[in-house]
Amino acid sequence: MRPNGDTLADLARALRGTPLEASQVPRFREIVRLLHRLPPGRERDGLLAVAYLRLYQLVGQEEDYLKGYSYARTAKLELVRLLGERLGEGKR
Repeated sequence: MRPNGDTLADLARALRGTPLEASQVPRFREIVRLLHRLPPGRERDGLLAVAYLRLYQLVGQEEDYLKGYSYARTAKLELVRLLGERLGEGKR
């Protein structure tokens, strides 16, 4: 279940290629784990945001939402931040 490669580009491809299905939760968790091993930066933080927000969509754990939204704000990527805000609106 390990993504192919550990570079930022490899993990971005793995994230894009992982369907939003409950059976893929372990793969999303593995992508998150590997992303945390890379140096902080806008791209890495944006990918972490997407991965955590996808996990929130699948599992519904508040912790995943908070981490995802926090990374989205840190990365300052508008589309990712908007995804977090849209998901947050559904929580109310």
